[in-house]
Amino acid sequence: MLRPIRGITQTLHKVGTEPGESVDAYLGVALAFSAGYLCLLGLAGVATSEYLAAVTVFDQGLLRVSAVYAVTTALAMTVESLTSAVGYPSGVTWINSVKSSLELGLLLGLVGSITTVTDLMLVMIGVRLAVFGVVVVILGVTPAVPDRHEIARAWEFARWSIPDQMLDRVSYNMPVYVLGIVSTPLAVGIYEAADRFGDFGATIAWQLSNPLLTKVSGDTAADIDISGYIDSAVTGGSGVSFLVFGYLLSTRDIIATAAFGSAPEQFSTTVIIVGGINIFRGFWTLASHTLEGLGEPGLSFRTKLYGLAVSVPLTLWLGSQYGALAGAAGYVVMNVVVGGYVVYYSSRVLSSTLVDRRLVGQFVGALLVESGVVYGTVWVVMAAGGGPVAAAVLAVPAACLGFGLSLGVVSEQARVVFRRTYEISSQQLRLRVG
Repeated sequence: MLRPIRGITQTLHKVGTEPGESVDAYLGVALAFSAGYLCLLGLAGVATSEYLAAVTVFDQGLLRVSAVYAVTTALAMTVESLTSAVGYPSGVTWINSVKSSLELGLLLGLVGSITTVTDLMLVMIGVRLAVFGVVVVILGVTPAVPDRHEIARAWEFARWSIPDQMLDRVSYNMPVYVLGIVSTPLAVGIYEAADRFGDFGATIAWQLSNPLLTKVSGDTAADIDISGYIDSAVTGGSGVSFLVFGYLLSTRDIIATAAFGSAPEQFSTTVIIVGGINIFRGFWTLASHTLEGLGEPGLSFRTKLYGLAVSVPLTLWLGSQYGALAGAAGYVVMNVVVGGYVVYYSSRVLSSTLVDRRLVGQFVGALLVESGVVYGTVWVVMAAGGGPVAAAVLAVPAACLGFGLSLGVVSEQARVVFRRTYEISSQQLRLRVG
């Protein structure tokens, strides 16, 4: 429901990073749009409150708390984009890490006191207000009234960014939505559980897409050539998806036994399909944000529209018979179509497919080595009497070592990243100890 607000804050993020543009004015546009949209949602909620109370769990009290929750969600979206627009895109990850840590700590500390959904939402509302309120004060940016030029620039981007963000959410949850209509709760549960395991790499790519959009937007506006780094950045950002897939190749059966014992074969097949295709999703997530950074959100929107147009009918057709596997098949088709169109549009706009073939080859080699290391680790743990859970847990560091070390052997870029990460980590550790 709040995706249109994500679209307008994405406009703040993109246009606000351009030299000569006023972040204050685009913040004003984002706040005005968000306030108006939230008011419309509020009026709709009031008008349908009795109906919602009759057919759902949303009583009057929960509706009021949900309204406040929606406001804090809009606040979080706006502050994240503002943080990126003023030059701190990587700070968004740290801000959300602090927020999540505080939420988890409070939930664990108040586990005996939190008995309702309302209590849970109030904790999350309080943490959001505290964290993002502090960030707003630190940034010190105040909204300004936009002039005609700024309104025109905002509209030029937002008219595509808003529907693009709406389709982004639909594309992510498409199998769940469709299976919820044509299949069983078990099928939805199997797919959801498999997706949680397989989606980690694509989630990392999504986190990296935020600073990438800022970098591409700023460089493009300043007439700086991005061709020297963009292929490696987009392909390299998908690297964690290769790591996750290599882990799943050798652990899918024990994970299926531990996580979904009622349907292990269907879960095992679903998780390997979803984990593999999320390599595509990680790639096109980064590539789509590159297109947005170039000022082409309309192209990003079209890629998702085409993917959904093909995958939704397929999932509807197969869903009742094949359940979670149909959801995985639809997800595969959607991601292949979206990825294909992203490559097509990128080649038109940038004269590049955004694929670093040498890096892809190195990732595939590292994946094969990692899979062998993980398989050996699982075999040793199971032979020693450890259960599936122990084997799956111990396979995680084995996967990281197998993938990281083999990649470091063949890739100079990887060695530079590892060395720089070690230097930064060691420096931070010395500062803390000192």
